[in-house]
Amino acid sequence: MTDSEITEITTQLGASQIQNLFHVALRESKDLASESDNFLSDLLANNKYKREAFHQATSAIYREIYYRCAKDLEITSKETSLLIHVIRLLNLDDEVVVKLDYEVGLMIYKRFFRDAVSDGELTVQEQDQLDKTAQFFGLKKRDINKAISKQALSFYSFLLANSLNDGLLSQEEMAKLAILSKRFGLTQKDLKKLSVPNKKEILASALASIKARGEILEGDEEYIRSLANFINAEDLLKPCIMDLELYSRIFEIRKGNLPIYDSNEFILQPGEKLHYALPITFQQRISNKLKKLNGTLFVGGLRLRFVGLHKSHEVHYKNIFDIQFQYQRTPKLILSVSSGKGGGEYRLQGKVDPGILFELQEAIMFLIRKSRGLEKTGPRDTRYIPDEVRSEVWYRDGGRCVICNAAEYLEFDHIIPLSKGGSTSTENLQILCRKCNSEKSDSI
Repeated sequence: MTDSEITEITTQLGASQIQNLFHVALRESKDLASESDNFLSDLLANNKYKREAFHQATSAIYREIYYRCAKDLEITSKETSLLIHVIRLLNLDDEVVVKLDYEVGLMIYKRFFRDAVSDGELTVQEQDQLDKTAQFFGLKKRDINKAISKQALSFYSFLLANSLNDGLLSQEEMAKLAILSKRFGLTQKDLKKLSVPNKKEILASALASIKARGEILEGDEEYIRSLANFINAEDLLKPCIMDLELYSRIFEIRKGNLPIYDSNEFILQPGEKLHYALPITFQQRISNKLKKLNGTLFVGGLRLRFVGLHKSHEVHYKNIFDIQFQYQRTPKLILSVSSGKGGGEYRLQGKVDPGILFELQEAIMFLIRKSRGLEKTGPRDTRYIPDEVRSEVWYRDGGRCVICNAAEYLEFDHIIPLSKGGSTSTENLQILCRKCNSEKSDSI
């Protein structure tokens, strides 16, 4: 390597070195207006440097000076004069200056936004300040959203978590979050990055709140879908919708609106309707031997009828003195009758949703009560449980069944039933799972 090559390498200046030289020169100059156009470039006469390093240095210096002048959204005549001379001495053309001004504007907007949302709130005054900043620098919305994307997502995440402090996310809260995400250009891809803890519990609480009302309204399914979307719980959505559909049927049954089926295998009595036809294995122990019969259980308006290949029997509801429903691997109902045939176990065949047994339970219990004159026709009384009461009971009971500690299929239960004078109050409400709640009301 020659001496000239060594000298070239050791004297080549980088962007930071050039920037430091220019900074010192500008700071020590007593009158920038009197300095020649080559004032700064002459400082580099005896040094090697790349054009790219020169442009990086001059751009950084201008950005710093322009930032100090424009950060209060006002540029005085003195500051205007300073910028004019700095642009001349740095040899910046108009196109570069416009670009650098815009970059600084985005930096200032980003700083204002960070300061505004640091307390977890964006006030009207702070939003006005941001709007003035965008207008002052002529900032485009897409560039603003890109500049503040990380801070905006963090702010959105904070507001979402804060809204979920009570375990619920109301329609109003979701609307506000949707407006916020749209205002700051947060995409679905951005929002999917958020991790929301206790998603299962949040959806369970929302479903319990709907079910406590005693009826499913038109917008409830859309609310659950929106909630799942907001908390990134689409993987949990299908069972929630199934649960909602199940309770829609349950509430109709409680009003006396049972489903109607057609069947040629079930001979209806005058005025009787068929409500269910399910494949069943009937089990009965006779002389210490367990006998099993496969067939169909027909649930009619006046009686239950089992039709097997070789044997059949029927049970009138008034003859049932005890009925149990067991939610095991193979769901079943167990009948005890006061007279006649039909006592034994009825196991659902095949792969079935346990929810069908819950629906069947509601229907049979309704028909038993009806046979004894305990069910009135017409609209049933539904008592709304206020949000604050539901929230207090939910957190008091830890979002779990107070009997078996289950965390799924939860319902609000009146300890003393409304029909017996119980009130819809925190003290008279408890969280029960579907199984425990059904067992609690099994007495006929």
